[in-house]
Amino acid sequence: MPELLSVAAIIGVLASIAIPPLRRELDRAAVREGVEQFASAHAATRQLAIARNRLARLEIDPGRRTAALSVQGPDRAWDTIATYPLGSATVACTNPIMTFGPTGLGFGASNTRVVFARGSSADTVTTSRTGRLRR
Repeated sequence: MPELLSVAAIIGVLASIAIPPLRRELDRAAVREGVEQFASAHAATRQLAIARNRLARLEIDPGRRTAALSVQGPDRAWDTIATYPLGSATVACTNPIMTFGPTGLGFGASNTRVVFARGSSADTVTTSRTGRLRR
């Protein structure tokens, strides 16, 4: 019995040392995943606007943690092409809709700042009016 208690105590001490860094690394990984997913959705939206020679928009839904890619049809209605998950990190943005013109440049008020956060980790991505993404 004393040996079992000693082993349990050692395991408890090792777990208390190892768990906090592991949790921080998992938070960083979740934030990185969200940033990478957003960057790929952003690039796909710009490329779609250029390829179809039409307006395309990326609409962020912070509650669902998704980004919907849409293109404007001939009747001026928005057709959703794809929905991208943005991972498990919390998403906050200053402007949830980014629109790109046929040249791939931002259209209207398309500059925005998107913040991904989880636990002690956070990262900010900024989209300029020219359509560029800064991390």
